[in-house]
Amino acid sequence: MPLYRGGLIGLTGIGANPAPADPSRPLAGPMPVSHAGAYALLPNIELVGVCDLRLEALDRFRAVWGAEWPELRYCTDYRELLGLGLDFLSVCTSDHAHAQIVVDGCAAGLKGIFCEKPIATTTADADRMVAAAAAAGIPLQIDHTRRWWPVYQLARDRLRAGEIGELKAIQASRCHPRAMLFRNGTHLIDSVVFFADSDPDWVFADLEDGFEDYVEYGGDGGRDPSREPGVQGYIRFRNGVRAFVNSHKQAMSPYTIELLGTGGRITVVDPAGLEVFAEGRTTVHPVPTWTRTGISAALDELIRCAEGTRPELTSPGSEACRTLRIILGFLRSQAEGNRRVAV
Repeated sequence: MPLYRGGLIGLTGIGANPAPADPSRPLAGPMPVSHAGAYALLPNIELVGVCDLRLEALDRFRAVWGAEWPELRYCTDYRELLGLGLDFLSVCTSDHAHAQIVVDGCAAGLKGIFCEKPIATTTADADRMVAAAAAAGIPLQIDHTRRWWPVYQLARDRLRAGEIGELKAIQASRCHPRAMLFRNGTHLIDSVVFFADSDPDWVFADLEDGFEDYVEYGGDGGRDPSREPGVQGYIRFRNGVRAFVNSHKQAMSPYTIELLGTGGRITVVDPAGLEVFAEGRTTVHPVPTWTRTGISAALDELIRCAEGTRPELTSPGSEACRTLRIILGFLRSQAEGNRRVAV
């Protein structure tokens, strides 16, 4: 029998999509591409309730997942969901709506919260989310999904082992119609934060043409890419690492991270593989096979942190605040003539 009771707020794609068939994963089947899929995969937690403001979203969820959880409660008010005696909660609402739900969840006796990225759209909201979780003594995990992909973990292991010497610079690129600042741009920037392993100090940036007056979040949860800009941005971290982020909506390129060290280079081509140049030669490393990756690995880790069997989260709220500070710093830089701004 499942040990824990889970709840899900926000039945968008990332909250509710079923996993596509993937015969290449014989051990665990297809990896979940949503929070609902992660709950369905893990044997020690059961989804007992879901919530969305839209009745059509609830109906769609029932049609897709009703057979998995026939006793599921369907709510249009998240406070009703919090009253079901939940242990863990996934928050998959629009970006600007995370904060109060997380704060109220922290006061509801939960054991842990799994919130979609970005953590929030203002530093004030992000800070009160982190403070509420700390005061309640519960782990707050943010879904910067690539942190639980094997190729990213392998790259950081190689980096920390000193395979390319001391990290000096990072180049990160993702050019795609959905490379908006608060969507795929968030993942790209967080990948830089993941490897830099330091607080950002200052940034400057140039937003996509037509967004010269874009000074605060104006998106709609990612449904309409035309409402959010791409960005070319520079980040200086306090440990001396420099990073360039290229997130362009009109160009096309794969999701690529280059880690440049004093003795070589690590290139991550997401999600295909890992290439290390060191000591004058290039080595291609196979990506390890995991039985859980991405969202399911993140939820499993959250449960283990709450149990005390894992010491820390891979993507805690404090790390997500670093990423948000960079994003908002990019907006301030644009608003102030593309100048350097402290973050």
